[in-house]
Amino acid sequence: MKTIVKYEMEKIQQNRTFIGALVISLFVLAGILYIGMYHAQLQGIERKGVENYHQIVERSTGEFTDQRVQDVLSNYIGRFQQDDVNNRGFDLFSWEVANTFIANGENIYDRMNTAVKQGETLTIDQIKVKSIEEIGFTEFEKPLKMGSFVTWKDFYHVTNQLFLLISTLSILLCSLVFSSDTSRNMNPLLLSTRRGRKQMTVAKIIAGTFISVLAFLFIHGVSLGAFALYNSGFTGWDTSIQTNFSMELFTFPVELNQLQVYGLAVALQLIGLLAIVGITLYISSATRSPFSALLIALGIFLLPKALTQLVKRGPIYHLLNLFPINNYAVQDFLTLMSTKTEFFLTYFMQNMVLTMVVLVAIALLCNWAVYQRLKQYQEA
Repeated sequence: MKTIVKYEMEKIQQNRTFIGALVISLFVLAGILYIGMYHAQLQGIERKGVENYHQIVERSTGEFTDQRVQDVLSNYIGRFQQDDVNNRGFDLFSWEVANTFIANGENIYDRMNTAVKQGETLTIDQIKVKSIEEIGFTEFEKPLKMGSFVTWKDFYHVTNQLFLLISTLSILLCSLVFSSDTSRNMNPLLLSTRRGRKQMTVAKIIAGTFISVLAFLFIHGVSLGAFALYNSGFTGWDTSIQTNFSMELFTFPVELNQLQVYGLAVALQLIGLLAIVGITLYISSATRSPFSALLIALGIFLLPKALTQLVKRGPIYHLLNLFPINNYAVQDFLTLMSTKTEFFLTYFMQNMVLTMVVLVAIALLCNWAVYQRLKQYQEA
């Protein structure tokens, strides 16, 4: 079996379509990482944005309290009024905090500019600042942690885009596994051999799945390394997801930090990928052309997203949200799975486990269906 699996993997790796897709994917990966991190808004015009950001974060990190929010905003409006307007950098961290806590309808930037022109200074006491309780942040036994979040928001966005890249690459790869042999009329020969009757089919499934998972781990490993450079390490990993003000998950009901959220996202995407691979392998076994298999698999991958635009509520809508295209994005799965009207069960972790179980079942069922289909083909 090991020899057959190795042979099938080599056959995939030598396929010109796969090689071309792999080269293109590397260019796309580089583009996603560059635009998502090194060309992000945080970098600033002079590329000093990340350095300034970390200096501000270092002074602002700690227990999430009303007093800490007041201190962040006080320092923010003080720097804003002291800096030369021509050299004033954009403090994205404090801006997000201000955007969350400053009362609606109060334009503090016009007020600060007016004060500077008049030779005066606007202070935090002259501004209406909402409290944590007023906004409705979820409370736990331990206080929430406030810290770096802008870089993690960028990282989550990159992670979302990488899943689409990996899924597309895996669909293309798996669409070749069976249909390429069928298109060359090799199935009668391969399936008539002693090994072909059982081991060949299993080897193809293992090879397609293994290479897809390997691509997933490689791409996410590169992304993690790029983020460590962009973020100067993993600063902010223990920041509560509720205090990621860019994502506005203030009422999220589970106590998770940003690293735990990333881990859940990667686990969900990996299991979703296994389901995508299983479905694509079945389609490849049932079609006579790799191109037809690719088009059908891509259509099925995207179809649940289109259907959610037509069906907005009810059991069918809940069922559609189980598919990877509807829950791969970090903010989407956190929001969907913590809202009863969007999913089958009441609690976030229940919906998370349910989704993973369903996706694993889809992967296993599709692989079993491939084996049974080709077994019946051989017997016929």
